[in-house]
Amino acid sequence: MAFSLFSCGQKKQDKTFQVFNEGVMLNLKSIEEQNKGNVEKATLLNKQSIEKFKETFKLDSTHPGVRGALAHSLYIDKQFKDAIQWFDQANKISGAMAANYREMGLCKINLGQIQEGKNAIDRAFSMDTTKEIRKLTVQDLTDIGELAFQYGDGYIQQGELDEGKAYKRFSISVLILAFEYDKTRKDIALKISDFANKFGDTETAIKYKAFGGQ
Repeated sequence: MAFSLFSCGQKKQDKTFQVFNEGVMLNLKSIEEQNKGNVEKATLLNKQSIEKFKETFKLDSTHPGVRGALAHSLYIDKQFKDAIQWFDQANKISGAMAANYREMGLCKINLGQIQEGKNAIDRAFSMDTTKEIRKLTVQDLTDIGELAFQYGDGYIQQGELDEGKAYKRFSISVLILAFEYDKTRKDIALKISDFANKFGDTETAIKYKAFGGQ
């Protein structure tokens, strides 16, 4: 009987290991396709990785890496609220990690929670002081800010003026945060100036134009 129980436990462990690795491989393939510009294929592969990580969690909720892996894939899939919950669990149960705090912060910023997102990112930077994590984060923030301004234009074109203005205001705030993290990025300062000018915020436009060296 003892041998039988051990055998069943081993099989479950092997199954968990297999399913989790399948999720990791799908995630890596998703990144490869994204880098090739195959967005739809990358999205599909990432969604498949989410299902594998959820299956892993059902098989073994004590798995040390499943919460962080699932949160990451949910973040990539823009399921920001769900991702935050899993990042929070990962940090509490599996141990705090800079990568988790970084992406949790970006999730919160995508949801419009700029200060809360900044707090999480600052925590990540305190844990990982390398230039790489800061450079990556600044670029992610820049991308979020630029996309938000485009959304703002879209809403305004559809006649939803207030929504459009809110997105543009959010865009400028995110770009300002990106510039605060790396004041050597004069291109970001000039982008802030350009967007602020288009938004009608002359004071901000002049201030960041000067930061941009113009």
